[in-house]
Amino acid sequence: MEFKGSLDELKELVAQLGVPCQWQHKGAFELAVFEDGVSNLKLNWWPRDGILRLVGDPEVRDNLQVKLQEILSAQG
Repeated sequence: MEFKGSLDELKELVAQLGVPCQWQHKGAFELAVFEDGVSNLKLNWWPRDGILRLVGDPEVRDNLQVKLQEILSAQG
């Protein structure tokens, strides 16, 4: 997945997933740590090249990844 906008724009899109998260700056990338109480999901974003990578428990990650892709696609 890719996202070429600003961090604030990405935060707004991720909020549409309905899962609370905490954002952290990690040098070359930004990290959203999801606080769903059941998984270890994290979203990594490298703003320089726009790469988004959702990592964590596959049974939770795959569903959330589909939702995020739909949100990003709707943004055009």
